[in-house]
Amino acid sequence: MALERTYAELLELLRKNLKKQLPEIEANGDWFWVHPETGFREWETQNYCLEFLKKHGFEAETWPGVTGFRCRYDTGRPGPCIGILGEMDSVVCFGHPDCNPKTGAAHACGHAVQTASAIGAFLLLAESGVMEYLSGSIMLLCVPAEECLEVEWRLEEIKAGRLHYLGGKPELMYRGAFDNVDLVLCMHTGTRNDRTIQPAGRHNGFISKTAVFHGKATHAAVAPEQGKNALYMANTAMTALNALRETFRDEDMVRVHLILSRAGENSNVIPETVKLEAHCRANNLEAELDAAEKFDRAMGAGAYAFGGNVLVETQPGYMPYIPTRRLDEIAIEVADEVFGAGTGQPGQPTAGSEDMGDLCTILPVIQVYVNYMQGMHHTAEHRIADRGIYEVSPLFLAAFAARLLEEDGRLADEVLESYTPRFADVKEYCAFADRMFSEKNLP
Repeated sequence: MALERTYAELLELLRKNLKKQLPEIEANGDWFWVHPETGFREWETQNYCLEFLKKHGFEAETWPGVTGFRCRYDTGRPGPCIGILGEMDSVVCFGHPDCNPKTGAAHACGHAVQTASAIGAFLLLAESGVMEYLSGSIMLLCVPAEECLEVEWRLEEIKAGRLHYLGGKPELMYRGAFDNVDLVLCMHTGTRNDRTIQPAGRHNGFISKTAVFHGKATHAAVAPEQGKNALYMANTAMTALNALRETFRDEDMVRVHLILSRAGENSNVIPETVKLEAHCRANNLEAELDAAEKFDRAMGAGAYAFGGNVLVETQPGYMPYIPTRRLDEIAIEVADEVFGAGTGQPGQPTAGSEDMGDLCTILPVIQVYVNYMQGMHHTAEHRIADRGIYEVSPLFLAAFAARLLEEDGRLADEVLESYTPRFADVKEYCAFADRMFSEKNLP
């Protein structure tokens, strides 16, 4: 049995320790902000975190050849393990004033704040004495590659066997990072800038696509009739895809969007090879698969019209994020208890995607938006509006974990009892994801 303290007394211990730790939390966040790295390349960030944890007496577990680590604090008393999660990667946003001028990497999604807050929450719990009055354990989980970008490079890494999935959480699920973790808490920067705390609503999932059109090169002025224009194939395919948009149901929140990553070599030659990358998003798997099939047909039609062919490759992207209702309820209660009535706000659905959707197929998870930022995510305008986020976020996460672990983990057990996983375990999830990899040579 844990020693007894009221929840109000536990909060007071956390607040007292936060006053001591806040300068470090802010310094960490500021360091992350000006050292952005894209997914699966966060080596400098990881080394900084590992050295920081060592200074506090903690050794972390890592995995060969991939970024990401975990660090555990165990009370020694039976109870659930609560994961506190931070994402280390950035996006590419060359217009952001704090981007890396060479790579374009910028923390325009706020992961700098998130990682600093997750580490801060872990140390608040571990060093405040609060864990003496709780059961079970906490696990700091810092993960790579939440943002799905640099797809071509990641696919090369997958084909070489160095990676297995496009997203960091699926990759670490495969490597055992979430084994023996019962549920996961994560905060994210929110852009409403109204000092509220808001569990995330349902998010879209997506299926990743690449399409490579193959035609025939020839001199664009002297003998264009002898060529097969791969760029026109792609343009025709995109026109067909746009015409199919009216077949998507509004309630499925389908989004299909793409970029041309290669569009020929020079304007004096009929383009022989053109490549595009796309995401087929929806808020349920069935609609994702439907959109993906229509995408394939449109690509094949574009190639057929000009007598060429297209290789369409499919990769598992992210599963739809489906909130765990009981966790959302507790999050709002904790926000109101810690920061005042009305702080906690219900979540709203979004067409965006995140790989928390994959994790929620095997574990109850929650992502909570802390609305202290301004500017849309992934844009040059995204930045901290109120540095109070460095105080609010770690305190909220620590208080949330403490609420779940008090009374021998009663509330955590409630959450676990109410949760129904989509997959029985990581092995079943991976088997499903692996079946999503495919190639079609069309028409």
